[in-house]
Amino acid sequence: MRNAILFKKSPLQIYLLHLLSLIGVAISASLTHHFYEIRSGVSGFKSFCNVSGTMNCDVVAASPYAELFGFPLSSLAAGWFMALFVMTLVAHHPQWRREAIRLSFGMISFGTLLSLGYLAIMAIQLKTYCLLCLMVDAVQLLSLVLVISLKPENFSKHKLDLSKWKTLVPSLAITALATGVALKSLDFSSSIPPSELKELIHSVLSTPVVSVKTGEELPSIGPLSAKITIVEFSDFQCPWCRLGAFAVNSTINRYPHQIRIIFRNYPLDQACNPQFEQTAHPIACEAARVALCAQKQGKFETLYQELFEKQASFSPGRPAEIAKESGLNGIELQRCLDSPETSTAISNDIREATLLGVKSTPTFFINGHKMEGAYPVEAWNGIIDELLHR
Repeated sequence: MRNAILFKKSPLQIYLLHLLSLIGVAISASLTHHFYEIRSGVSGFKSFCNVSGTMNCDVVAASPYAELFGFPLSSLAAGWFMALFVMTLVAHHPQWRREAIRLSFGMISFGTLLSLGYLAIMAIQLKTYCLLCLMVDAVQLLSLVLVISLKPENFSKHKLDLSKWKTLVPSLAITALATGVALKSLDFSSSIPPSELKELIHSVLSTPVVSVKTGEELPSIGPLSAKITIVEFSDFQCPWCRLGAFAVNSTINRYPHQIRIIFRNYPLDQACNPQFEQTAHPIACEAARVALCAQKQGKFETLYQELFEKQASFSPGRPAEIAKESGLNGIELQRCLDSPETSTAISNDIREATLLGVKSTPTFFINGHKMEGAYPVEAWNGIIDELLHR
């Protein structure tokens, strides 16, 4: 009964701070889940908050600024908001309210400064904003307004009650740490031991550099002037190619202006690939033609992503349907699919792949170094880092 009376007498702002802190926990947990998806390469090509070139959570999550010693900053934010929730619970008690509000004011003020600092990083360094991060900033600012309205007393009027702070501060630290550790369960990626990762990176960069065509006429994603060029020989119906494409996409998000990826067709389908005596992927040749025709209409990147995303739905005629759903002109598409030039372009890709010793998909050439198979994101990032620093 006494506790019910205490809660009934509490200011409205405290209840609103409860709500905001829990909203902060939820948004930060969502950001943490997204962070691990991006870093493991299973997030696909676009998340729900990948809105435009300047509003892209994927780029922010993939950047080095999203982590601290490999730990996502968002999980630290979730712990911080959970600690704030606990603190506002304590504020219901009249004997603890003064110190709880003071400590809440200090926490929120510090958190707001960090939010403004991260906003500056997004604006100046990344030139890209994260919608969920901006929502966290909004929660911080609203919390600051509410806690100021509670008129936290300065220490000149009432001295600091150290006995209460000695109880509150460790409790908050334990709450924040426990929340951050709990969110580690969202990390479903399989981390490679450092020694194996180093050996994997060395095995790629120690291969001889071979000459691979990188002409402007080839379907590609990224700036032509990029320092890193990745030539991908792939098959749109190959599950490993899909995983490889997701991993490369995560790496592109981490280095958005430094990588150009060139797509070359190598369908595991005897209908267009004479290197195979039987067909492993019966829709692969059709998908390859559709992708090349998408390039003719200036929509290669869109189709590249859509074909891999919707790979599970492949059936005869389905790649063309996906193309039309993605905005390609149906008449121009059919004319291109029937054109001998399209078949010749696929044959040219297969011919060069054969000369380069490509025998399976996916096979990549990164600045001329051969990579066979779907490498994990950590390996891609390590290889890119090494090449950028050469």
